[in-house]
Amino acid sequence: VASFFFIGLMSMMIPLCHVFGSLIAVCLFMGLFDGCFICIMAPIAFELVGAQDVSQAIGFLLGLMSIPMTVGPPVAGLLRDHLGTYDVAFYLAGVPPLIGGAILCFIPWVHERQKLKER
Repeated sequence: VASFFFIGLMSMMIPLCHVFGSLIAVCLFMGLFDGCFICIMAPIAFELVGAQDVSQAIGFLLGLMSIPMTVGPPVAGLLRDHLGTYDVAFYLAGVPPLIGGAILCFIPWVHERQKLKER
């Protein structure tokens, strides 16, 4: 959860990097947190849906993740054409991971409530 939140935060920090070294640091942390998120995605999917459906759940997650990766760059280009800078695109790119990280905080709570209802 924290890694997803920090991915959004690092995306929003890219326009604030006016020195190449700071851009390297932000990209380093962004890659580190992205790697953490990708590594925990499979165990979380396994825990939520079980061994029978884990491959379908991971495929569904990766399919959903591909949508913003496909749509994002052209939208960023349009924003740059209209505003003259990529800053807004980076700020907007950071919002969904921040919201997603906040939503992910509630998943364990909802999962426990569902388990209690099943009993």
